[in-house]
Amino acid sequence: MTISRRALTLLSVPALSAAALIGGASAANAAEGDVQFTNAAGDVRCDVVMTQNGPHVICVSDGARQTMPECNPPEEKIPAVIVSGNGPGVVGCWNQGLVGTKQALGAGQLGNAHGITVFADPMGGLHVLSGSLNYVAYAGPSTVGNNPTAMSSQLSS
Repeated sequence: MTISRRALTLLSVPALSAAALIGGASAANAAEGDVQFTNAAGDVRCDVVMTQNGPHVICVSDGARQTMPECNPPEEKIPAVIVSGNGPGVVGCWNQGLVGTKQALGAGQLGNAHGITVFADPMGGLHVLSGSLNYVAYAGPSTVGNNPTAMSSQLSS
């Protein structure tokens, strides 16, 4: 059975929003200070830090280098999606380290820092929702993006 990108997109946002609202038992504690949420493998990371302009999110994926060869060499650049405010993230290369305290999320777990919610999916991806529950970023084992279709492109590869 194959799922179309449109169907996946239509199902993803409400499902993630519902997960953020009712996560309760599977939610990680709301974090104090700046946090670097990671997937269980540690190869996908989302840094949530507070700046004078509000929360700032940077999600990176080591495995996305195959689809973003411009984000090399590994010691200097990494594929990333960067979010400031409630708008969608901007995809590009990040050339700095992450600063938040690491907190691993297992599949189905939620993390929250500075009003930003991060949800770990069963495929090793991290989904980011703004404080107003807008979908703003995705980082997975082989791609980064600013909407749920980034995840569907990973499924088709």
